[in-house]
Formats: sequence, C-alpha cells, structure tokens
Amino acid sequence: MKYLYTLILILSAQVSGMAQVTGAAPAGEAGLFDAARGGNPMLNLVMMDLRVRDQKKGVEEILGSPYLTEDFIKSKVYFGEEFMGDYYVRYNALNSEIEIKETDLPEENPKRLLANQDLRVKYGKRELLFTTYINKKDQTKNGYLSIISKGDKFTLYHRLAVKYSEGKAAANSMVNAIPSRYAHFVEYYYLKDGVDRIDQLLQKKGALLKILDKELKDDVSKFLKLEKIDLDKEEDLIKTFEYINSLNTTS
Repeated sequence: MKYLYTLILILSAQVSGMAQVTGAAPAGEAGLFDAARGGNPMLNLVMMDLRVRDQKKGVEEILGSPYLTEDFIKSKVYFGEEFMGDYYVRYNALNSEIEIKETDLPEENPKRLLANQDLRVKYGKRELLFTTYINKKDQTKNGYLSIISKGDKFTLYHRLAVKYSEGKAAANSMVNAIPSRYAHFVEYYYLKDGVDRIDQLLQKKGALLKILDKELKDDVSKFLKLEKIDLDKEEDLIKTFEYINSLNTTS
C-alpha cells in the first residue's frame, strides 16, 4: 500500500463546470480506490453523478465522442513523484475529466479523479497534467495539458479540446436534420521562463515572434523561413521551440 498524501477519487460536484484546484484530502495508508470508500455522502453523490450521466447516453444520436478514446486505457497514475499504480483511464476532453477504473471489466462503474495540480497520468503516448492556463480570450481556465517540448526558455503544451454543437431539426421534408456532434480540435500553450502563467499560443509567425525576447527574433524569423516551418503542424511547432531553446543568449 502507498501513502496517498492528498489524492482521492472525486472531482468537483459541479456537473459540467470546470474543476477547481483543490487542497488536501484525508491521508492514510490505503489504495487509490480505498480512499473513496469511507462513506462520505459527498463522495457517493459525485460518483453517482457520473453513473447517472452515463445512463443518459443514447437518448439522442450524437456524432463523435467527448472522449479521446472510448476504451479505457491502462495508464500509470502519479501524485507528485509518488507512483500510485496502474489503472484503467478514459479522458473526457469535453469536461476535462479523467475517468478511472480498477479493471477493464464493463460491469465496473468508472469514478472520477479529483483534479489536483500534483496529479499526473501517463495516458497513451502523453502525460496529462492538471493546471491553470489562459486562453486566447484572456480567460483563466483549469484543465489537463500535456508537455510536448521543454527547455530553458519555453515549455510547449498540447491540449485536446472538444466542442459540442447542438443539432437542428429538419425545417421540411426537402432537407435533412443536422445531428448534434462532438468536434475534436487541438490547442497549444506555452510557459515562458520567468513568467508565472501558461498562455495559449497563436499559431502565426507574427504572434510567435511577439512572445520572444528581442535578441531572439531575427534568428527565429530566419529559421522559420529557411526550414519552411508550418506553425499549424505540431511537429514543426516542436521543432521551432527546440530551436528557440537551443539559442545562446548570453553573448
């Protein structure tokens, strides 16, 4: 058994709101799931909420999915540097929630992880980190990001986002109804060394150069042209930030 410190198996009691960064929870020598079995009425309420919402699926046909993958993927869960174990995880990108099970058995009801900035989940090829970030509308949000490039000057993050679009009934028999759908898209964020905030990266040359220190702008501008960088491509974004972090600014 491992000490959990502050990790327990709940999220916010809000049904669709963004989870808040939480403080300490009861500590003790228990497994990850044992921490959520103490008979706390609020814990039971939150877990029930997830099951009720799942039961409502299928009432209306909706194209796409709020999940990165519909299947639960065996993943490693950490709290800080402490390894909590291997669990079956599914990421709800629409609500920025991590659903978790002890097994991959279909009869086991999933639970939700308490959002906490010390939480790390190695999910598929990436590691999900719960953090606070600023989007392009200058709105402060809480959610899961993945580091895709890290250096002395900048850290680059990937965020899978999902948008839900309400469908429309057919106006008449000559046109088809438009079904509701979930649309997946990707956003990128950056953390600049010495700046205590994570901001959304606008994937345009002018916007990129604007966030750089003066002594870096010319070198990066030449790099973008010489390497024919397409900032809409993730591999080119990573290549660009690796180059930026490699530049020597001491002279």
